[in-house]
Amino acid sequence: MATTRNAPDAADLSAQIEALKNDISAITKTLSEMGVAQRDAAVSSVREKAETLRDESQRTVEYAQGRAEEMGQQTVDAIRRQPAAAVGIAVAVGFIAGMLTGRK
Repeated sequence: MATTRNAPDAADLSAQIEALKNDISAITKTLSEMGVAQRDAAVSSVREKAETLRDESQRTVEYAQGRAEEMGQQTVDAIRRQPAAAVGIAVAVGFIAGMLTGRK
């Protein structure tokens, strides 16, 4: 009697273990797919942010270049309108720079 009682239990246990193996395998596969999906989403998000930053920095560089050109043109115009003042300013800046670098 003990053998007939143990035989179905062993078979049931073996079937349950096999079912657990299948469940664990399915859970592992699902977790792996979730990890891949999250990784892909993170990579996509980082790429979008990098592209946005690149575009913003390009616009900033273009703006700065435009402003530098504009200021350079304003300086040239000011020198043409008032050459004596421009020479005086250049002499003063040179004198101050010489004093600062000449001190020891």
